[in-house]
Amino acid sequence: MRRLFESAGYRWFLLSCAYVVIAAAVMNGFYTKWRLNDGHPALSLSRMVEGTAHRPYVYRQFMPALANGIQAALPQATVARISERLAEPRRLNSRSGLAMRYPGSEALMPAVTLRYHIIYYLTFFALLAALFVMRRVCLRAGADAVAATAAPAIVALLLPFFLTEGGYFYDFVELLFMMSAVLLAMGASRRTPLRLAFLLVLVGLATWNKEAFFFFTPTVYPLLCRNLPRAQAAALVAGLLFVSGCVYLALRMRYAGNPGTTVDYQLWDNLRFYADPGNWLRTENTYGVLLPRGFGIVSFLACAGIAAAGWPRLPQTLRQHAMLALSINLPLFLLFCSPGEVRNLSMLYPSLACLMALALTLWLQPRADRKPLAAAPIQ
Repeated sequence: MRRLFESAGYRWFLLSCAYVVIAAAVMNGFYTKWRLNDGHPALSLSRMVEGTAHRPYVYRQFMPALANGIQAALPQATVARISERLAEPRRLNSRSGLAMRYPGSEALMPAVTLRYHIIYYLTFFALLAALFVMRRVCLRAGADAVAATAAPAIVALLLPFFLTEGGYFYDFVELLFMMSAVLLAMGASRRTPLRLAFLLVLVGLATWNKEAFFFFTPTVYPLLCRNLPRAQAAALVAGLLFVSGCVYLALRMRYAGNPGTTVDYQLWDNLRFYADPGNWLRTENTYGVLLPRGFGIVSFLACAGIAAAGWPRLPQTLRQHAMLALSINLPLFLLFCSPGEVRNLSMLYPSLACLMALALTLWLQPRADRKPLAAAPIQ
């Protein structure tokens, strides 16, 4: 038994158990705060799966398409039987139901309930997978094993705080795609054609999930330059943008008749919001407790400290990636995002994870052993 408990396989089992608990806690924090926008006239899950949601929300069709496909593959009698059971009114007071103590939940609508549950659990598994991918990225960034294991859990637990002004199931899938794109780009070379092919496919799926991935795509260029000549890296990024753009244009054409607009211009509202000192001190209920909002002076100070500790140890290619992501994301954030909507700074999630892991690597060392270190190379 001792050999079993000391084996690498058992350690992976324990890590998996820990990450399952973390992902479940994060999903609960998200779901109790926003649910799946049940009943919202413009972007509820029922409208998303039926393709009648307003633009731009209706463009985020990757998960709804999966749910529709899974339901369509099942016999109609099976769908009817499962839907009837999932929509039982008794589930309102049952700990096994997503509609627990929420009479307005679309999880109780027979026509939607199966797809509702499919999307909920696919979102959970996407978040769980993102934790493992994030851990691998942190290790490649130079963090030690303990810090690289803890950092994804901390970043994931912060996500419900970042979901200010709205929270959506596709935000967690976006995290998985972004972390996967960074990991693939880190190891891409002419000797890894499958990795390059996976990157092309991933970009298409990620844009299907959320059209903003088109703007994230150029940020992998510095990572590609590590193993590819600049011209080839630029050509690959151009190919990625082409794939992403084609998917986005297809979505725009498919849902051109839906209500809404492609983007909303928010610059002046944002400038007024951020100029008001009171908006930096707001609170909201997250994880069932009234706490500072994801956008505010507390989170700003915390992120500044993490960046100050982690930046000197961050590899040069990841520094360039972070600066490129910031230079793209910040203008888009100010121009088109609702005031204080921190979730729309998502292009910085990979950088935050790496900085968190490297800061923890430093902080977990005994003070006597700390030395000024140059940025570690990506292995």
